[in-house]
Parts: sequence; C-alpha cells; structure tokens
Amino acid sequence: MVKKYARKNVYKNSRLQKKALIHARWRFALKGLLALCSVAGLSFLLIFCHDILTQSSIFEIKTITVEGCRGTLPSEILRWGNLDKQTNILSLNIKALQLHLVSHPWIKSADIRREVPDKIHIRISEYTPVAIVDLGQRFLIDDKGTIFKKIDHGEEIPLPIVTGLKISDLKIDENKDFSRLQAVLAVTQLGMLDGSVLPLYSITAIHVDSETGLTVYAFDSDTEIKLGFGNYRDKFNRFRDMIPYLKNQQGLFNVQCVDLKDTRRVVVKTRENHSKEV
Repeated sequence: MVKKYARKNVYKNSRLQKKALIHARWRFALKGLLALCSVAGLSFLLIFCHDILTQSSIFEIKTITVEGCRGTLPSEILRWGNLDKQTNILSLNIKALQLHLVSHPWIKSADIRREVPDKIHIRISEYTPVAIVDLGQRFLIDDKGTIFKKIDHGEEIPLPIVTGLKISDLKIDENKDFSRLQAVLAVTQLGMLDGSVLPLYSITAIHVDSETGLTVYAFDSDTEIKLGFGNYRDKFNRFRDMIPYLKNQQGLFNVQCVDLKDTRRVVVKTRENHSKEV
C-alpha cells in the first residue's frame, strides 16, 4: 500500500512570515517614534529650564571683584568688559569675555571665575612698561621687548624714550649674543632694581647707535652717560663709585659727558670742555 504524504502549505507559511515582518517593522517604527518624542521632550525641558535659570533674578550678578590692576582701574575693566550687576551669571559667556578683556591694550591675560549664584572674580595680568620706543610713532614696550600700545596724542607717560631702533630691531634674534633691543632691556632692568644708581624713573632718554652703543640721559639734564654695549652691571657700579667725584664737579649739571664704555678708562667731560680720565 502506497503511503500518501501531506503537502506543506507554502502559501500559508509565506503569508504568516510577511505578517510577522510587518508587525516587526511597526514595532521598530513605534520605538523610533517614542525615542524621538523622548528626545524632543527632554530637549524642550532643558531649553525651558535654561530659559528659567538664565532669566532668573536669583542669578543676577551682585558682586564683581577685579584684581591685578596697576596701569588700569577696576572700573575701566568693567566698562571695557561691558559688565554690570544686572547680568545673569549663567548667561555670561566666560570665554568671550576673556577674549574681549585681553583686547585691552594694557591687559596681557585674564582669568575669570564664576561663583554661583551671584559673584564674578576677575584677575588680570598687565604688561610691564619699561620704555617708549620712537619709530616715527611712539609705542610702549614691556620688559620682554613686546610692543603693546601706541602712545596717544597728548598722552604723557614717565618712561625713557628710546631712539635709534628700527622695526627690525624689535625682534630678539636668538642667534645673536646681544641685540640692540636686549641692550635697552638690560639697562631698563637694572634701572628697575631697588637702589639703582640710574633709576628707571630718572632716565629720560636712551639713544641706540649701532657703532657706539647706548647713551643714556637722566636726572632731567642733557648730560650724556655713554654705556656702549655689554657689561652694564659693571658700568652701573662704576658710575655709582663716581658719584662723589661728579658732585665735586658742581654736580651732574656741570658735566657734559661721562664715557663709561670702558670701565677701566672712564672719561668725564665738563661743560667747559675740560676732559679728565677717572
């Protein structure tokens, strides 16, 4: 007797598979829609909270401290940064404020700290001016030789005026032992030391010559103090030793020139054209 085998209903199985695939796709789409709704809802909640916090009077700035001012005033820094006590501390863009503050000609760097709910702390670092360099127009240079500010018309700053330098001299060449700019900076550095025989505030002008070096004018007189190039500390000390002698010459105002280029052979010339080796 021949056995009969039941034939599989291929059409029915195919229909069930398609139905299951459609259901899976709908479940996936529904999950995606729910995820998008969750993200949108969370975003809306965050935006809503952000608006509440950045507009709340609780976070209005009430205290602003400014430290590090020497050539500037705290009020000037606040005006420059457009800071006032109605600003919301959370809406304040610290990075943008920092960049804006360092655009001030006197400010080298700025550190800003936010103390929630209502305090801002600003600490600035200013350039240290040591001289005014005359390049046709006058500019302030700091103790590193960096130009940081143009002198405005009518602006009076009690610093020595440096002449004889060119723009190319304002870049320190590491391949050279001693540049003309470094010579100027060395003299101003010695002038800033406590008890200096040539205090920086007393130096009115420094002239730089590529052949003869530096000539300094100080003490509100036109007396030339020729320092040349190099060994400035020794020359300052030598000049200190000569102060009693210069006083015996009716003071520095009666001296036309003190040549210190060679400390072993210092020549003093009086206004009567009398020269003497000291």
